[in-house]
Amino acid sequence: MPKIERIKLSDNQDLVTSLVDNEKLDLRIFVKTDNYTGATKRGFRLYLFDNNWTEFKKLLDKVDVIYEEKV
Repeated sequence: MPKIERIKLSDNQDLVTSLVDNEKLDLRIFVKTDNYTGATKRGFRLYLFDNNWTEFKKLLDKVDVIYEEKV
């Protein structure tokens, strides 16, 4: 599963984006603790076909507009 990007959320948590089977975008929380290091169940997969990617980008654009209004 090739990693696309990693965003640090805190000292022990990252949001990692990966491409799975060239058809799914996976956004997953990774943790690093004394007991466990790796992916958690927290996250989601988005299939990149059937217009899903286009609709997801539209959603992100809307979130961006609202964020910019608040900042």
